[in-house]
Amino acid sequence: MKPTRGTDEDDGGLDSLLDTMTNVVGILVLVLIVTQMSVADVVTRITTEHQLDEEAVEELNQQLEVERKELRDLEKLLVNPLEIDEEKLRQELQLNKELLARKKALLAQRVKEKNEFALKITNDEAIAASNSKLIADTEAKRKELEMLISTSLEKKAQLAAQLDKTPRVKAPTDIEISIPNPRPAPPGSKQLTIICSANRLYPVNIDAFRKDAELKAKSIITRFNLKRDPAKGIDPAKFKQHYEKLQQQDEFFDVEYYVQGDRWPRFRLIPRENKGGYGKELINPRSRLRRWFSTVDFSKYYARFYVLPDSFDAYVIARRFFSQKNILAGWEPQNATWNLTSHVPGGIELGPPRPKPPPPPPGTLPAAKPKPANLID
Repeated sequence: MKPTRGTDEDDGGLDSLLDTMTNVVGILVLVLIVTQMSVADVVTRITTEHQLDEEAVEELNQQLEVERKELRDLEKLLVNPLEIDEEKLRQELQLNKELLARKKALLAQRVKEKNEFALKITNDEAIAASNSKLIADTEAKRKELEMLISTSLEKKAQLAAQLDKTPRVKAPTDIEISIPNPRPAPPGSKQLTIICSANRLYPVNIDAFRKDAELKAKSIITRFNLKRDPAKGIDPAKFKQHYEKLQQQDEFFDVEYYVQGDRWPRFRLIPRENKGGYGKELINPRSRLRRWFSTVDFSKYYARFYVLPDSFDAYVIARRFFSQKNILAGWEPQNATWNLTSHVPGGIELGPPRPKPPPPPPGTLPAAKPKPANLID
């Protein structure tokens, strides 16, 4: 029997519905399968990535405790502004300032002590070095003295042995000297200077030296035109440049020219070595020393001896000779470095002219003349 049209259409509709539902169920099954696979994978990954570590947990707990402690400390510091005691706070600040000032003072004191201690160490090191050098020098000098003592003892032994072999001689007779009678030189008499040096006698013709120095000084002033400006006077530097180069000598002395205080030309006499005469030469009328003294008129002169420490014997011999000849004489001891110096006559003064002193007030008495010095004895 042939199916009707309506029956065929109903069967076709159900088949389409069943196909659609089957497809949907299949898709849902596939989605479920896929979803189950993804969920398992995610759970596995999360479990793996977030596995708990007891040590990390302990470390986090400790850090949490530290943070809580800091929080408690901060809570303590937090003060309600309304609860602040201004006077108490001011006192605490003052105490803190005083404490800080004391600490600064103590620190400054310690720095000062440190610097002083460092300076003391430096000074002690310098003293130690100086003492070490002194000890070394002393040791060297001690050895030198030991050697000198040893040499002296040997020489003493040699001299003692030589003295034992030397025959004794009679002592010379005592030297007779007169008791000094200091007094001024006779009026109008001139001084004859005699220098006793190196146990020799050096007679001085001082007037000749002075005249020669005056001529030389005036020649320098004229030759180099040193007095061209009367207001400035003689130029001391230029004069000294030429004057101190001068040379002069006689039988007994070398002359040394110099300027005193950039004002006065002067000269000093230096005894020439071994050029003086021995005292015993005065006994011989033909000796060089006697011939020199024979030119002096002792009725117009008196002798003045300047005696150096090494020449007292020469002075005694000469003085005895002068006493025998009834020649007035005196003496003056000098030190070992003394030399006779003298001015240059002629009114030569260097530099600008000095102002004239004001006249004495009316009624002023003239100054008393000084008492003559005792030049003979």
